[in-house]
This record gives sequence, structure tokens and C-alpha cells, in this order.
Amino acid sequence: MGIQSWLSLWFGLTLPAIVLMYMFKRKYVDTTVPSHLLWERVLRNLEANRPWQKLQNRLLLWLQLLAAALMVFALMQPFLQVSGGGSAHVVIVADTSGSMSAQIQPSAEGEAASRLQWMQERIKEYVKNQGRRSEITLLSVGASPMTLVSHESDRTVIDKAVDGLRPYYGQASYRETLSLASALTREERDAEVVIFTDSYWKQDTAPITFQVPVSVEKVQGELPLNVSIDQFGISPKGETGSSYGAVAVLSTNAKESMSAEVNLYGDEQLLTSKMLELEPGKKSTESFSDLPFAEVYRLELSQDDGYAADNQSFAFGLGHGSSRVLLLTSGNLFLEKALQLSGAEVTRVALDESKDKTAEDNGSADKEAGKGSTATDVPPVPEGEFDLLVIDADVPEGFKQGKWAELAAKTPLWTIGGEGAKVGNQGGHAVLSKHPVTAYVTLSGVYFGTLVEQAPAWGEPVIKLGDQPIVYAGSENGRPRLSFHFLLQDSDLPLSPEFPVMVSNALEWMTSGKGSGLGRYMAGAQADIPIAADTVAAKWVPTSGLALTGGIPAAEALRNEQGISPVQLVPEYPGLYAFEQQNEAGEKLRFWLAVTADPYEADWSNDQGPVVSQAAPNLDESEAGEHAGTSGSNETANRAGSLMPWLAVLALAVIAAEWGVYQRGRSI
Repeated sequence: MGIQSWLSLWFGLTLPAIVLMYMFKRKYVDTTVPSHLLWERVLRNLEANRPWQKLQNRLLLWLQLLAAALMVFALMQPFLQVSGGGSAHVVIVADTSGSMSAQIQPSAEGEAASRLQWMQERIKEYVKNQGRRSEITLLSVGASPMTLVSHESDRTVIDKAVDGLRPYYGQASYRETLSLASALTREERDAEVVIFTDSYWKQDTAPITFQVPVSVEKVQGELPLNVSIDQFGISPKGETGSSYGAVAVLSTNAKESMSAEVNLYGDEQLLTSKMLELEPGKKSTESFSDLPFAEVYRLELSQDDGYAADNQSFAFGLGHGSSRVLLLTSGNLFLEKALQLSGAEVTRVALDESKDKTAEDNGSADKEAGKGSTATDVPPVPEGEFDLLVIDADVPEGFKQGKWAELAAKTPLWTIGGEGAKVGNQGGHAVLSKHPVTAYVTLSGVYFGTLVEQAPAWGEPVIKLGDQPIVYAGSENGRPRLSFHFLLQDSDLPLSPEFPVMVSNALEWMTSGKGSGLGRYMAGAQADIPIAADTVAAKWVPTSGLALTGGIPAAEALRNEQGISPVQLVPEYPGLYAFEQQNEAGEKLRFWLAVTADPYEADWSNDQGPVVSQAAPNLDESEAGEHAGTSGSNETANRAGSLMPWLAVLALAVIAAEWGVYQRGRSI
């Protein structure tokens, strides 16, 4: 038994109104008297009558009260649930977006229960009762719609699929899942769709149209308290970069001011703690200074709240010292000095076939790494790791094989000039695309001579001279690539005041991933991962955050025809992951990557639910009609037997009985 309109209880005030009318009703007794005494009796009645009298047991009173009560009960729209009376096919849409992981109530064991756990119990109950004789199709909302069971009658299989539901913290496919549910029932005559959700759906102006009945079951509970770390970042401080600073932005959905304690860790060592005052509806910004270098920084709320996905945030240190650049050149003082001015430690290898070079510049960090080279006389690769390889001019054949080729394959590469057909400058103004390399430069009035006509497969042009591309930028095997299709000696670019700025832009962009931290990605997004040439196996290993506490197992990396793919789908649980690569010798290379949840899933201010419309059902054309609406309230997904016709018949019978009483002209 259920009630759809409790507001109609206000009409129950008619019951005491009827009772009051009877309490003020005048009472008369039929008596035969002479006519000259009639008026005297009437006058005495008028003098002695009192409006307030003892309520007497009258059949008409009870009939009127019964009629009024039935009318009020009918206005409340009661219904009866009929067990096992569902459609032949029921499509259940389970909202498994990140907001469903919010904690709402304690369980019997004293642990907090989530909306997802509550939804699982509700779905099982629905399948057991209303869907007892129905075939069940279960869809979940993830990165894309997922069909867990289809036209399944085995309740054991259905329950197992329901138990396997897990929250998805990336951008959920709300609309796509509803479209799939609509498509699955479009040609069916006896089907229905039931959506189990917390109603926090992204706004969609175009509703999904269903040809079958569709209803929504809210699984929401009380709004839990949430404190969110919205942003967190690390940057070096001072000229030497020996210390670091951090900035964090926090917010809360609390209705009153509150305090929150945050702890900042560096490589799992506690660096500092702060107590922050948070105001409702406002973002609080807090700074941390004089932090030592750490490979991984972690900001964490000291206390738990109702939504754990945004209680931690990670940032990565850029590493000690300056970038190490290996420069292969036949002699370019402007380029070398521009790299040094940008803070790079330059190691120069001379591409001079006539003489050796062993000079070391005045106290600078650049070193002479070897002799001039020919195809048969190639200097050894300098020791150590390099953050960037710069090749200025044509490279002899000896540098395209062996260890030099291996170095070029695993290191960010910047080529200047290079091989290819030489073409003349056709003129025109420099056209710059929006890219980190082109920031703060215009190249206005810069002359370019001979150009190289060779478009690489790994990049797109970021600078054009008229219609001729002259600079390409992109990535190959997850590593940055930059190519200048002109020689600096054939251009007056090195004489331009913008040249040091452009070199600094290129250095910063190409070495931004030199540390072991690859950055921050949303759950389920794509990421470019540097893959070492000798890697034979790779996997995602959760090391901290919700991924670790949730017991998420390590996952194998995606592969393509060439081996480990440089384009990977990041894991679906927020936290810190290590992307571990292993070669045949068992040596491991590790990159850190932080995974965050979709920030929309923590915004519970928009309680609108899925927007759907119901077109004509798949019955006869005479029954067709448009029934559109927004299912933002808790609609009854069960087959209900309406009591309205029976109550109306009973009310008419009572009214007919009253009419007979009044027709006889006597009070009863």
C-alpha cells in the first residue's frame, strides 16, 4: 500500500466541519397541535433554542463523515503494489557514477554504507518482487554504457551482476546509457525501464525519448558533509630553486563555518599541518612555503567525510638542478648561450670532421664530450642521463646507429635543419599557432632563407611562413619532438631578441616531463606515457590514495602491434599510481601519475535527475499519445492497482442514500 499525495490530507478538515454543523443543528419534534397554539410553541422554541447542543448519534452524520473521509482518501491517490506483476522485460539502469560512492548511513555492523550499496539492495528487492516474472537487462553508467546482463531470468546471475557494480569516477556516460536503454526497448510491446540513481545528473536540454513506461527510483539519503581539495600545486621558489612552495584550494558543502585540518606529505614524510577555516559557498586558498624537494607531494584531509574521492591530491617535484642538454652541433654560439641562459647544463659534441675539440667554456656547466666524427669515427655517448637532445645541422651516418640511435629514441629530441629536399623561401608573414613553444613571440620581421621540405608523421606545424610550415611540434612514443625546418645560419632569428625567449619556451616544454611525475589526469582519460625502447612489460600499480585503500589490484598496460602502447587509459579509481616498465634484464623504470575524480560528482547542488520523455507506447495507434516529463521525483516503478474507481462508486452510493433521507423530509 502506498500514498502518492500526502498533501491532500488538508481536505480532512472537512470532517470536523461536518461534526460542528451537527452540533449547531436545531432539533425539532413533529407534534399535532391546534393551530392557535402553533405560534405560541414556535415562539417558545425560538426563545429556548441554543445553537450548541450535545452531539447525537445520527445515521446521516456517519454517512456524511464516511463520504468526506473517502473523498479525502481518494484525493491522496492510494495504490496497491502487486507482487510479480511487472513487464515481460525490465531494463534496469544503475547509476554507478562517482557521486554514488558517497556515504549516507551506518550499516548494521556500524560501518558507513554508500549510496551504491543501498542501490544494490534496492535493485535486488525490485528484481525479487516486482520483476519476479520478468527478464532483466542490467545497464551501468561508466565511461561508456555497460551491459552486465541481458534478458536474464536466472536470479543468481542477476544478483551476482548487481554485487559487482562499482563506482566510476571519470566523466560518466549519462546520456549514452539512457539512449541504449531506449534502443533496447524500442521495438518491444511489453517492457519497461527503471532508473536507479541519486538524481545528480548533468543537465541535458534534449530529453531521451522512450516508447515504453520509464520510472525513476531515488537512492539518495541525507546529504553528507563533504570537504573538497579542489586544487593543489607545487612550484620552485627563489633563484636557486632549492626550496618549494605549494598552493591549495579547498571548499565545503557545509551550511555553517567549519574547521578542517590538512596534512602535507613529501615522499610520505609529514612536512606540515594546518587548520583551515572554511566558509559555506566560498573557496579557501592556503599557501605552504619553504618545503624541501620531494618526488611526490601529497595533501590530505586529516578527517574523513562523506565523499572520499576528493580528500587527497598529489603533485610532483621537478627534480634537482637544471636540465641536462646534449647538443650536437658544428658550432653555434648563439644556440649554446641561449640554452645556458635558460638554465640548462649543456654538453656539446662537435660535428666537425677536420679537428678535435676539447675546450671547456669559462666556468660554465658545458663540457666537451668528444671529437669530431665521421661515419667511421664516432665519439662515445657521454655518460649520464640527458633531459634533451639537440641536433643542429645534418647528422653523419655514424650518429644514426648504435648507442646514439638508442639515445635519440628514448630522449626528447629537437632537430634544427635536418635532411630533406631544400626549397626556397616563398615569402609571407610568420603565422604562429597557439603552442608553448610560440608563447610570447611574434617573429615579426625575422628573415628565413632556405627551408627543408619534409613533413614529419609525428607532429603538426606550429609556425608557418605564409603557407610553408617551418616548425613542427608533437610527440613520438610518448616523448616530445620539435623540428626547425631551417638552419639558424640561414636566418637572422639568432639575432632577434625573441630568440632566447623561444629557446627557453622549447626547453621548458620539452623537459616538463623530465621528472618521474607525469602529471594529473581524470579517471578514465588518455595519457601519453614515455615507453623505453627495451620495455617488454608494463603495469599500473596503485601506491596511495583511494586506489590503495580500496584494494584496487595492479593492471596490465595496454598493448598495440609494436608492444606497449604509448597511449594509455589511466585507471578509473582516484589516487597515486606508478606506471612500471620492465625490460628483459628485469630492470624497472617507474613514472608517477595522479588520477582525480570528475569534480562534477562532488557537486550535489543540482538535484534534477535524468530528463526523459515518453512517446506513444508500442500498442495500438488509437492509444498513442504524448506523455513528456522530467523524472526528477521518486516515481513508482511498480505495477499499481488504482483504488479511485471503487472509491468513487462507494461515494456515489453514500450520496444516493443521503438523497433518499432528504426526499422523505425527516431527520434520522
